[in-house]
Amino acid sequence: MFKSKFLKNNAIFMTGTLVSGLLGYAFHFIVSRQISVAQYGELQSLLSLSLIFGVFNSTLSYFTIRHTAVFAAHRDRTANLGFTAYLEKKVFKFATAILVLLILASPLLAFFLHFSSYAGFVVVSLATFLSTLTVTYSEILRGWEKFFWLTLVGIAAALVKFLSGAVLAVRFHHAAAVSFSFLLAAIVGWYLAKIWSKEKIAAGDGQKPAADWKNKYFSETNLRRTAAKIFFFSLALVLVSNLDVILVKYFASADIAGYFGAFNLLGKIVLWLNTAVVAVVLPGACADGHSGKRFDKKNLLGSYGLLTFVGLGSMAVFFLAPDFVIKLFFGNKYIFDTQILWLFALIAYLLSVLTLEANLSFAKRDFRVVYFLGATLLLMVVSIAKYHNDLTQIVLALSVSFLMGYISTAILNLSQEKHQTASAN
Repeated sequence: MFKSKFLKNNAIFMTGTLVSGLLGYAFHFIVSRQISVAQYGELQSLLSLSLIFGVFNSTLSYFTIRHTAVFAAHRDRTANLGFTAYLEKKVFKFATAILVLLILASPLLAFFLHFSSYAGFVVVSLATFLSTLTVTYSEILRGWEKFFWLTLVGIAAALVKFLSGAVLAVRFHHAAAVSFSFLLAAIVGWYLAKIWSKEKIAAGDGQKPAADWKNKYFSETNLRRTAAKIFFFSLALVLVSNLDVILVKYFASADIAGYFGAFNLLGKIVLWLNTAVVAVVLPGACADGHSGKRFDKKNLLGSYGLLTFVGLGSMAVFFLAPDFVIKLFFGNKYIFDTQILWLFALIAYLLSVLTLEANLSFAKRDFRVVYFLGATLLLMVVSIAKYHNDLTQIVLALSVSFLMGYISTAILNLSQEKHQTASAN
C-alpha cells in the first residue's frame, strides 16, 4: 500500500498512537466525571510528576535508540544482544535506587503540592520503576523499526489503564486510588516489551550476544560521555514538555489547575499524535548522524507537513466547537473560558515542532540544544509565576515560551546545516 517505508512506519505508529490516545482519553473522560475537579487536578499532577520522575527513562530512551539505530543500520543482531545485556544489569540498579528515593520523598512532595494523600506518589513511584525497565526493550523495537509490535505494546498498556482506571474511579472517587491503574499498565507494558523485543530482534535463531560490540561501534569512554550529555538533554526536554501542569498546580488555585489539566489534555491530542511522527524520524536521523550524513530533506518536509496538518486540524475543531468538545469529553462542569480552547492546541503544536527540532539536534550530536531548552524552561517558570490569574494568561505565557524555544532551536539546526554545507564545499 505504501511505497515509502517512512510513510508506512508513520501510518502504523500514528494509528497505534491514535488508538492508544483514544483509550487514554476515554480513561480521563470517565475518571473526570467520577471525581471532583480538585481531585482531577491532583491526578493530572501525578501524571506530570510520573513523567518528570521518569527523566532517567527519557535519558535511557535516547541512549538506547541512539545505539540500537546504529546496530539496526548494520543489521548486527549479536551486537544488539550484547548491548541489551549490558543495559539490563545497569538499568536495574539505577531503577531500584530511584524507586527508593521517590518513595522516601513522597510525603514531602505531597505536602509541597498540597495533595490530600501521598499514597498516589508511592504507587506512581512503583509504576516509574517498571516503566524504566520497559524502556530498554521498547526502544530496541523502535531502533529496529518494529513499529507494529511497539504499537501493540502501547495499545495493550493503554487498554489496561482504561479498564482498571474506570473501575477504580467508580469505586473510590479518589486520585490516589485511580493511580493504581498506572501501575497495572506499567506491568503489562514491561512484560510485552521484554518478550517481543527479544523474540523479534533475536529472531529465535540462537544467536549469542557479541562481546566486542563496544569496540566495534563505540568506546567505553564515549558511552559514558554520551550518557551524561543525553541525561541533561532528556531532563531539559522532559521538563519543558511536562512542567506546565506542576507550575499551574503550584501557582494557581486548585480549580484553575483542574480546568487547565482538562483543557491541556485535549490540546495534548496534537502532541501525542505528532510525537508518533518524531518517533519515526529519530531512528533514521540517529543512524545518519552517526555516519555524519544529513537527515533526508524530503522526510523532514514530510514530517513538518504531518505535524502541521494535525495541529491546524485540531485548532480548527477546537475553535469552531469548543463547548461541544468539552461537554463530549469532560461534561458540563468543565465549561469554563471555552473560547480559548484552540490555544491549547496551538501550544501543543508549538511544543511538537520544538520537540522535532530538539530531536534532530540530538541525532546530530549537537548538545548545545540543551542551553536553548533550558532557556525555554526558565521562560516558562518566570512567565507562569507572573501570569497565572486565569487560563488566558497561562496559555499565552506558554505559547510565547514554546515559540521562542522553537525559533532558537530551529536557528541552531539551520546554522549547523550551513556550516556542514560550507565545510563540504
